[in-house]
Amino acid sequence: MIFSLQQSWARLNLSQKIVFPFLTACLSVLILGLFTVGNWFIDNLEQNLQQEVTNFADRVSQDFLYEQKSLENEIKLIADREDLRLAVERQDRRALMQTLLPLRATLNLDWIRVVGLQGDILFDAQDSQLGATISDEAIARSAKSGASFADLVDLEGELQTLQTVIYPIKSAAGLLGGIIIAQLVNDQLLQKFAAGSSKQLIATRNGQIIATTLPAAREAPTLASLNPATTQLTINEQRYLARSISFTGASQSLFTTVLYPIAQLEAAKRLLWFRFGLVFGLEAIIVTIVGVLIAKAITRPLQAVSQVAKAVTRDSNFGLQAPVLTQDEVGVLAVSFNQLIQQVQQLLIEQEDSKEQLKIYNQTLEAQVENRTEELQQKNIDLRQTLKKLKDTQLRLIQGEKMSALGQLVAGIAHEINNPVNFIHGNLTYLQQHTQDLMSLLSAYQAHYPDPPPSLQNDLEDIELDFLREDLAKILKSMKMGSDRIRDLVLSLRNFSRLDEADFKTVNIHEGIDSALLILQHRLKANSNMSVIQVVKNYGQLPEVECYPSQLNQVFLNIISNAIDSLESHSMNHSLESHSAKDVLKESDQQQDFSVCELNPSQISISTKLLPNNQVEIKISDNGLGIPELVQKRIFDPFFTTKEIGKGTGLGMSISYQIITERHQGSLVCESQLGEGASFIIRIPLQQKQ
Repeated sequence: MIFSLQQSWARLNLSQKIVFPFLTACLSVLILGLFTVGNWFIDNLEQNLQQEVTNFADRVSQDFLYEQKSLENEIKLIADREDLRLAVERQDRRALMQTLLPLRATLNLDWIRVVGLQGDILFDAQDSQLGATISDEAIARSAKSGASFADLVDLEGELQTLQTVIYPIKSAAGLLGGIIIAQLVNDQLLQKFAAGSSKQLIATRNGQIIATTLPAAREAPTLASLNPATTQLTINEQRYLARSISFTGASQSLFTTVLYPIAQLEAAKRLLWFRFGLVFGLEAIIVTIVGVLIAKAITRPLQAVSQVAKAVTRDSNFGLQAPVLTQDEVGVLAVSFNQLIQQVQQLLIEQEDSKEQLKIYNQTLEAQVENRTEELQQKNIDLRQTLKKLKDTQLRLIQGEKMSALGQLVAGIAHEINNPVNFIHGNLTYLQQHTQDLMSLLSAYQAHYPDPPPSLQNDLEDIELDFLREDLAKILKSMKMGSDRIRDLVLSLRNFSRLDEADFKTVNIHEGIDSALLILQHRLKANSNMSVIQVVKNYGQLPEVECYPSQLNQVFLNIISNAIDSLESHSMNHSLESHSAKDVLKESDQQQDFSVCELNPSQISISTKLLPNNQVEIKISDNGLGIPELVQKRIFDPFFTTKEIGKGTGLGMSISYQIITERHQGSLVCESQLGEGASFIIRIPLQQKQ
């Protein structure tokens, strides 16, 4: 089979060998593209249709709730009527009839009942379309007890359900009874919900249809297994997309299913494939014409060269020359062929000389090949040495980045621990003096007890015993606060470094963020170059996350540190503008307070939230200068930095990107506009793939 195909291919001329592969490649790409685009359009159609059915089901659910809310509002208005209260107090059934019958007709109520405190029915009116008399003892007991709630009620012996609301009737003296109103869940109510839509509705209770906008559904046997998970139904050979919702009362539930005919989707699919077929046919014709034209354009000058070659071979006439018709590769081929004919003619004349020249040429070529081989080997050696130097340099830069981070860490710890240690050390001196004074005073009291002499009384006044006791307690409290702060700082440092948790572990993300903020606390405070940096936390309710804690904390430290650098640059620029503005105001004798930091305080915002796809999002934003678009494209590249020489290696964000994307299968993106600050968004899954 393969040999036969090879023979057939060999018998084809050059034009056919050019056209056939060209058409095959183009048509294959075209078919694949049309098939991919068609499936994409069809998937979008199906997803849009499913979303439309889901949205309509949500709307129907809201309509049910609205009907129930309307019944609750109506029953409250009825129960608060003064004439109704008087009629119930007097048990005047005639007055109740005159009051409630017009209200039932006006409000389109299917059932209204008034129950007294003894459970006696003072008034009962129901619509004629109800198939049975309503006699629910539980509802009557709830009404007379003053209960207020909404429920779904089934009629005995009938496939009918009522939306029922119970409300107490009260007066200033107390409870008088209860009122019950209800609305039938029937075909008219569902038609009201489905008005203006091509969708159908079916309401079921315990597998039985109680109302529907599709009469044919009552005889469909498949509806007996209808459940909220149903996605497709076939009714009388008509397929529907189905979406079920549950409307729950106080004790029962009602299922309503939304149906949408799939025939419209099938028609849209057929029309789409028909149009794609037309496009494919038109493009196939165009590709065929283009292929034939290209083949002719290529083979025409080649045919002229081949005819001259046949004549030279047949007649041994080396005086012929091929015509040069083009300036492209075929023209170069014709020129080369003509030169070849001339060279062959010259070779025939000087055959002996040519053999010697050929030998010399071969020797020269071998020497060139040998020299070229040595050059390539030397270049390979140079490339290996350069690669080794590059790796060594990279390792040194990474180590420098680690040392830079370690320096920040040590500086932060030294700054934060220094303050509590100083005030603890300073208070120890006063504590020692007060203790010595107290011991001296106690010794004097032991020597002169019970009546102190005047000198001892003077000593008591000099040392101010009451103040000493109060101040001693304050000093001890101050020492306690200092020791607690040292312990919290050390604990936060341990949470940040997590040297004992270098492996995969489930941790609280917020603890890592707070530890990074505490380590950088000294950079957030005001100094001579900038005002204090405000940190705004918008933490969401997050579960614990599986991650590498120490590596994730390094990412937080890098991003927050860069945000502080941006705010420092922003603050220095505003400081220069502030000084210029003050000089102008001073020259015009209109000097006033001028504080850019108050108008635009430096701020870092950190927010976290749980995403629907079981991912955690951490967003760290600042209101600094922002990042230019060209810098954003390269911000995660190794060794790229915008800082001055000696202040950054360009590995911080690159390492952070690798930690998030490679180690945690997440994503790290940068969003920024000039003058509006920058945001770094981290998304990692709650659980990592093993």
